[in-house]
Amino acid sequence: MALYSVSFRTFGCRLNQSESENAAAAFVSAGAVLVDFDQAADLIVFNTCTVTSKAEQKARREMRLALRRSPDAVIVVTGCYAEMDPQALEALAPRIVVVPGSRKGALVGLASALADAFAEGLDALEEARRYAAADQVIDPFFFNPGDLRLRGRAALKVQDGCDNRCSYCRVCLARGGAIGLEPAEVLRRARLLAGMGYPEIVLTGVNLSQYRAGGLGFAGLLDLLCRETEGVAYRISSYEPDKVNDGFLKAFAHPRVQPFLHLAVQSGSDPVLRAMGRSYRAADALEAATAARAAKADPYIGADLILGFPGESDAHFAETMAFLRALEPAWVHGFTFSPRPGTKAYAMGGRVPERVAVERAAAVAALAHEGRQNFALRRVGKLLVAMAEYADNDEGDDELAPQEGSRAHALSAEYLKLELRGLPPGRRSTFSCRATGPATGQWADLSAEFVS
Repeated sequence: MALYSVSFRTFGCRLNQSESENAAAAFVSAGAVLVDFDQAADLIVFNTCTVTSKAEQKARREMRLALRRSPDAVIVVTGCYAEMDPQALEALAPRIVVVPGSRKGALVGLASALADAFAEGLDALEEARRYAAADQVIDPFFFNPGDLRLRGRAALKVQDGCDNRCSYCRVCLARGGAIGLEPAEVLRRARLLAGMGYPEIVLTGVNLSQYRAGGLGFAGLLDLLCRETEGVAYRISSYEPDKVNDGFLKAFAHPRVQPFLHLAVQSGSDPVLRAMGRSYRAADALEAATAARAAKADPYIGADLILGFPGESDAHFAETMAFLRALEPAWVHGFTFSPRPGTKAYAMGGRVPERVAVERAAAVAALAHEGRQNFALRRVGKLLVAMAEYADNDEGDDELAPQEGSRAHALSAEYLKLELRGLPPGRRSTFSCRATGPATGQWADLSAEFVS
C-alpha cells in the first residue's frame, strides 16, 4: 500500500530529466505513489534550472500554484536554481525545503526517510528539513532506474559539471567542475538498462565532451559501450563542436550509435563567439557537421543558439543566419540572451533590446521549422528504424504517449516523431516502418506504417 503521493516538475536539460527519473524511481521503491504534477500530492519535487531568468520565474510561479492546489504538501526544491539562490526559494513559502543541486543525490535517502515519517505519523515537513540539513556523503551519479517507464528510452548520466567558463553561463557555477562516472560502472548500468528492455540509452551530462574517467574520454567510453553490450542503441544528448575529432567520429560511426548530433554552437558569428568565451569559430562548427555527415548518411544535426547576446549587431546576426543556411540543421533550439548574476556577460555593455532579440529568435525558429520539415520529407518512402515513444515537449514535460485510434506515437533513430499505423500492442523493441508522407497531427513530423 502506498504511504504517500509524490509528483515531480522538471525544468531545463535532459540531465535534469534523467536525475528526476532516477529520484522518482527511488520514491516509488520506498512506497510512494507517483502522480501527475497537476494532481494533489503529499510531496512535490521541483528540479529547477538556472540557465535563464524565465526558467526561474516559471519555477517560482508553479511552486505557488502547487501550494494552492496542495496547501499541506511538502515542497522540495532542488536543481541548479536551488544551488545558486537557496535563500530566495526558502523565502517563497514556509513549506518549501531546499536541497541544493550539489546535494540532489540526497533525494534517494529522503524517499525512505519520508516513508518512515508518513508510516509513523510524524511531521513530514520537519523530517524533510532535518534530512536536508543532515551531513552526509552525496553521490553525484545516484542511480535507481526502477521500472517506471516514464519514457520509451532510458537516460544514463555519465558526466557532470563543466570546466569551461563561458561568459553567459552559470551552470558551471551551479554544477562545478567536470567529473565522469567510472567506465566499468557506466557499463554495468547500461547492461542493466538493456536487460530491462530499453531499446535506446541516451547518454547525458553537462558537457559530454569533457568526460574523463578510468583513462577514457567520451569517445573511448562510447566505443566501450558499443563493444561490450548487445542489442541496445546509444544516443548522444549534446556535444561541443570543437571536440568532434577523429576519435569521436569513429565511435559515432558505429551502427548502434543513433544518427543524431546536437551541437552546442551558440552563435554563427566569430566576434560573438569570442565575446561568449567559446573556443572555436563558426567554420569549426560547420566542419564538425560535415564530418558527422561523412560518418553517417544524412544524420540529424541540431544546434543551440543564443540570440541577442550583448554586442550582437545586425551584421553579426546576419552572419549567424548565413551560418545556419550553410549548416542546414534538422532543428535549432534558439533562445534569447538572459543576463545571469555571477557571469561576465551580466555586466557587459551593448545590450540588445528585448524586442530585437525576440525578432531574431523568431527568424531562427522559422528557419528551424523549415529545416526539420526538409529533413523529414527526405525520408518519405524510406524504411526507418523506430521505437514506441512517449510524448515530450520543450518544457521538459513527459507523459505516456496515447494510442490515437490505429495510430501510435513513435520516434525514429534520427529523432523524428512519427504517427505510426499498424504497431502491434505492447511492442517495446525497435522495429522497421516506412515513412508514407507528412504527418496529419501537429505533434509529429511524418506518418509511417509498421513493417516488421
